[in-house]
Amino acid sequence: MTDEPGWARPAVVVGLALLAVGLWTGALGGPAEKRDAAPLDPKSYSTDTVRKVRKSMTFDGAPCQSCHEGKEALQGDPREKGIFHEAIKLQHGRNQHCFNCHHRLQPADFSNFDGAPIKLADVQLLCARCHGTTYRDWQQGSHGRRTGSWDSAKASKNTVCIACHEPHWPVFKPLQAAPPPQVNPHGGEQGGHH
Repeated sequence: MTDEPGWARPAVVVGLALLAVGLWTGALGGPAEKRDAAPLDPKSYSTDTVRKVRKSMTFDGAPCQSCHEGKEALQGDPREKGIFHEAIKLQHGRNQHCFNCHHRLQPADFSNFDGAPIKLADVQLLCARCHGTTYRDWQQGSHGRRTGSWDSAKASKNTVCIACHEPHWPVFKPLQAAPPPQVNPHGGEQGGHH
């Protein structure tokens, strides 16, 4: 047996019903003023990557092979040999030498530790040489970005490192956050793009 009076339960039910009616009709403070939300900047909902991933190795639009014939291994620092590469700013941690990444004989490729070429399409293998734990996280989907379906039974693809990181200066630049969603609880509509 409880000590509650017999009128308590019906009073709570009636009180909740009155509260619901008040909220439904807007009697408690009146309806909120309907306001139109400012349209979102398309960059806020774009699915594009931060950087455009090249399909081939070029410099200022010209293929590397147009200047480098691949007959002799390149030597020295390319930034000190003429007017073409000196504008490249190499800010990649302690890695300050071009041929730590670029292949000396095949400049359209990268170089593995054993000297074997790494194709541009497999650039993540180059990054994995020094960034092993990040590469592991990238493979598992906790670093970087995947495209395709969230469902693991369906096809998805990891976006390569250079879609977000500029290889010569890979520190990720801050992005401006999108504004929070604007919801009008009485209007039933959400702000943003239509």
